[in-house]
Amino acid sequence: MLEAVTPVLPTLHKLRDALAEFADAFRVVTREVIRAKFGVDWAYNIRNEMFFKKLNQIIAMAEDYVYRNVAVERGPLEIGWRWPKAIIRFKLGGEEVAYIIMYWTGNRPLAQFRGSREKAERLASVIRALGGEAEVKHVKGAGWVVQLYTDGITAIRHNGWLNAVRSFVDELKDKGLISDERYKQVVKEIETGPNVVKFADVEFSVNYKTRDKYSDIIQVRYTPTSEASKNAALNALKARGLKEGIHFTVKEYGGYEIRVADEFYAKALEALAHSGLREGEHYAVYGKRREIRVKAEQKDAAVNALKAAGLEEGKHFAAKWNGQYIIRITYDGLREIQRMALSGDVEAERFIRGLEDVLRRRYGDNAVKKLIEVLSPAREEGTLDLPLAVYDERGNVVARVVDLRYEFVKGKRKDKQPAGQPVSHCAGEDCRLRVVVEYELPSGERRQFKMEWYWKKQQKNKGKTTATYYLESARPTIKDDVEVAVVKALTKRKVEKGQVWLHADQLEALRRFKALKDAIDQWRAEKPQSKSSRDAGRSD
Repeated sequence: MLEAVTPVLPTLHKLRDALAEFADAFRVVTREVIRAKFGVDWAYNIRNEMFFKKLNQIIAMAEDYVYRNVAVERGPLEIGWRWPKAIIRFKLGGEEVAYIIMYWTGNRPLAQFRGSREKAERLASVIRALGGEAEVKHVKGAGWVVQLYTDGITAIRHNGWLNAVRSFVDELKDKGLISDERYKQVVKEIETGPNVVKFADVEFSVNYKTRDKYSDIIQVRYTPTSEASKNAALNALKARGLKEGIHFTVKEYGGYEIRVADEFYAKALEALAHSGLREGEHYAVYGKRREIRVKAEQKDAAVNALKAAGLEEGKHFAAKWNGQYIIRITYDGLREIQRMALSGDVEAERFIRGLEDVLRRRYGDNAVKKLIEVLSPAREEGTLDLPLAVYDERGNVVARVVDLRYEFVKGKRKDKQPAGQPVSHCAGEDCRLRVVVEYELPSGERRQFKMEWYWKKQQKNKGKTTATYYLESARPTIKDDVEVAVVKALTKRKVEKGQVWLHADQLEALRRFKALKDAIDQWRAEKPQSKSSRDAGRSD
């Protein structure tokens, strides 16, 4: 069956890509129509239809068959050409299904195919099945072309391919066609591969940083080159169901360049001097280029000051973004993508697999352990039942959690006392989620421990704008070593006696338990809305 399906992989890829594009566009349209007509934030997602999932399953099975069964063979090194080259062939069942020529350009490797459209598309499908990315382009005078540069070459992590590329570089070294320094660098690139993973057609770079022996962090981020590419990425992520501020964040760094026509430059400086903005703090002047650089939060004030002085934007001056946007996938976002993967989403599964691969290759086992720690709540959510054994640091059983209950509580804390009585339902800033833990000691004695989750309000000032947002927090008091062990078993966080802060990651860990998952989801769904105010001095 798979041998029969594999030759039509290019057609299946085209069909899947076209359906995915239509599904995302249709989802956006239905959301806007239904929101406008009924005031409900809902959209029809074709990706959830069985035929779409079945198509993805067929493609995934065929690609997996290619990955496991393809043989990659490198031909002899040929020197009597413009560039040294060797043909790399892909074979299934002993028969060649595609090939590409590997060149050494004198500075870097280049893999290239030129030929018919049918063969180019078949090659691209093989490369995709091996975990790489390949685009088929038509070039005038050259036919249909597939090109892979260093990142594209090293993105294919199939052992047969990597061995072929490495042997090609080794032979260049043996024949003195590459310097020792460049050889070492290329080999390192082959061994470690790129640090890029793709989701929703957005290429995210992956980094792992260790602050100290107790603190490490995985960063997954995309740096758009323009506002248009930023907006395209945001739309793509939202179309896949990710929510800004929860699953990903967007931040601006830097500011704007305002270029002013020569004859109006002095007038522009005078207008800014009387605008309330201060040179050196809010803007900088570069006289030789007739340029004014202004921070992002002061851009509107600067532009309005110039307009008030009679200058026309687009005619007398132009404001151009000269900063940087960074889109980061949060840990909540990684867990949401993991949930997609567990539900059969092939793209999400590839993203998670690629993320783990990059971390293992570039940073080692500790980085992979961190990823597992981040994703475990999503992988385990709603799966754990009671009783739960609780161990101390020496591995001794010190208690068993025998019951987990929850209560919705309305009202704010006063004088460090808990909020009011339980209610059937509440929402917003004054709604709390009280988790009641009942545990049993080896002696048979039963005790209770409570943690009350609330929305911690935070405000940040940016110029004349105040941003208000809310964080999931709990601050229980832990009275002895047994409760230290109980909290660690439930939240996966090491704590000490006394008052401790618990945050979103610890609440996420509680979702592993069947008794709490739905309640946590319900409480989160009623989160108070973040907002911003133009009055920096106003308290929301």
